Amino acid sequence: MNIKKLTLTLTLTLTLTLTLTLAYAQELPYTVRNITDGERIDFHPEFSPDGNELVFASKTEISEDDKKKEFWGTSPYYVNLWLMNSDGRNKRQLTTDKAIDCYPSFTTDGEKVLFVSNRGGQWDIWSIKKDGSGLTRLTNNTDKDYSPKVTPDGKHILFFSTPTSSEVGYITESVWIMDMDGKNAKRLTSGGKGDWYPSMNPDGKEIIFASMRLIGGSLWTIDREGKNYRRLTYGKVLEFFPNWSPDGEKIAYVSRREHASFDTVGDTEKDPLEIWIMDRDGNNKRQLTKNISGGIWDSRFNLRKPLDFISYYHLSWHPDGTKIALTTWDRGQKGSYISVIEFGRDTLNKLPALKNDTLPQYTLIGERELTAGEWEDFGPSFSPDGNTIAFSSNRSGNWDIWSIGADGEGVKQLTKNPSTEIAPVFSPDGKEIAYLKEANPKSEIRNPKYNMWIMKSNGEEAREVTGAIPVLSYPAWHPAGNEIAFISKGDEGIGIWVYNVIQQKSKKVATIWNSEREQEARIRAGEALASQRGKRYYPFNELFLYRIDYNNKGDKITFESNLSGNVEIWVMNSDGRDMSKVTTGSSPHWNPVWSPDGNRIAYATEKLASNLGPPFWPDNNYNIWLADMSTGKEEALTAEEQTDWNPAWSPDGKRIAYVTNRSGDFKHFSIWLLYLK
Repeated sequence: MNIKKLTLTLTLTLTLTLTLTLAYAQELPYTVRNITDGERIDFHPEFSPDGNELVFASKTEISEDDKKKEFWGTSPYYVNLWLMNSDGRNKRQLTTDKAIDCYPSFTTDGEKVLFVSNRGGQWDIWSIKKDGSGLTRLTNNTDKDYSPKVTPDGKHILFFSTPTSSEVGYITESVWIMDMDGKNAKRLTSGGKGDWYPSMNPDGKEIIFASMRLIGGSLWTIDREGKNYRRLTYGKVLEFFPNWSPDGEKIAYVSRREHASFDTVGDTEKDPLEIWIMDRDGNNKRQLTKNISGGIWDSRFNLRKPLDFISYYHLSWHPDGTKIALTTWDRGQKGSYISVIEFGRDTLNKLPALKNDTLPQYTLIGERELTAGEWEDFGPSFSPDGNTIAFSSNRSGNWDIWSIGADGEGVKQLTKNPSTEIAPVFSPDGKEIAYLKEANPKSEIRNPKYNMWIMKSNGEEAREVTGAIPVLSYPAWHPAGNEIAFISKGDEGIGIWVYNVIQQKSKKVATIWNSEREQEARIRAGEALASQRGKRYYPFNELFLYRIDYNNKGDKITFESNLSGNVEIWVMNSDGRDMSKVTTGSSPHWNPVWSPDGNRIAYATEKLASNLGPPFWPDNNYNIWLADMSTGKEEALTAEEQTDWNPAWSPDGKRIAYVTNRSGDFKHFSIWLLYLK
């Protein structure tokens, strides 16, 4: 070949190669280094605290002889733990048993490895020294415990667990914390549809986890005491395995932002899972990886199996904050690689950030446990300034009216009478509280009768106002404060009445219930509110009351009614005219309350199917929903396995207080807050 042509060809080739390399480097500002040979399925790498070593899990196909044994008849492989230097050298096996050992992580001193194993026939958390000695079982129960990680102070272990005990068998995965020796385990998150992959910020103040508590998946944080939840991601996509950066200012996680439904996971050829980075507060979401090895994770693995779903998609930060270890593989390859992504110290801040999530009004952005204990709290009502919540509770041994600050502080008992007193609602000026007092305290519990009373907001100067008219609902103050609407049952059926505060007289406005079907509907709702599984004790026997509420203008009233054959949310003019149905479906709807702006109605319904049916829990569980009055659209605010009930709006429309059995051991109802945009 002519020397000039050869030189020109080489020059063009080098120039083109350099141009493509530079363009690729600008698009993907990181390098990927495989540190295992890809001959076996190696996965779940975790850096040691000093960054010099990695622990990981590796699959081994079992022998034909083992396949014939009873225990291994359900699994085609076993999994052991391995150690190696962080550059891939000095690889050595840590566990050797014929078992599945997975989810490894180092203790803070780097001397031990925590892991999960099914040795012994159940999934428990174990620890082992790096030299292979000191194998110790830390948990030993029928629950399935996964993903142990030591807290930054080295004193506790975070993990998530799937209870299988008779007490809480209907609850799916939730985040737990325990002492280093496995004692004093405490549940931190409510579980519901599943809370997974906990990781504590290096400052020890908050824990991030992935959750299925809403439709799709999202990432949340919770404080160490398990009371305050904060939502960080909002797409209806699969997002999971979050991990804090060493300085605690960034979070790496796995996401498929293009998918609109959890049902589409697995189609990685069209939309691969990738690594994303966001700031601690959820802002500045940035995509770090793009199509590594044709897609970080292959569709051969079933995302719905706990082992695959958890272990193959684990991310681990190097202590210097410039590397992330993960699992990768090539198309058609039998094994997988332990790989390390490397990037510059300021690379993450230079990646293009998505615009902050544009959230519609009423988006759920957080939750908080307000009350909890070995008692029942019901019927929350905000004061007009939003600083106080009145509620009814049997915490003193009798049902009385109590109050608490909206910040969770300052619990006060307002009534101390031997009769049952429930359903408090603040007047529009905040100076008084209307509530119900049992009129026949010696009657059978299934048929209590109530009269309406009014007292000052400090509990003084109580007076009866409805006389012989029995009240079946929470009181509803007119925005002007001149009248109170309520529901009563008489010879003409179940209807809405109005008490005129000035004239001190009551009159019936409209009939809203079919009396023949009333008891059936109330029993069905009460069963869903059962606070003790296996016992025929329903708080609704005393506390199941209808809900009624004025809108912000006082010209419309919302209520629940079975006039259509199903219990639905209805609206009518305040004079009883023009009744119309708001909700649809075959599930009962209860507890309607207007938003302060009059645009939406919050209520409780059981439209979302439970993962487990009877006898563990009713076929469907109640959650808090919203109905848009302009579009008719209904959407769920909560979506957990537990029962959420009794919504009440704060005056600014940014919070909803409600009743749930998520706290403690799931046997008792307490008051929680939903925080909305």
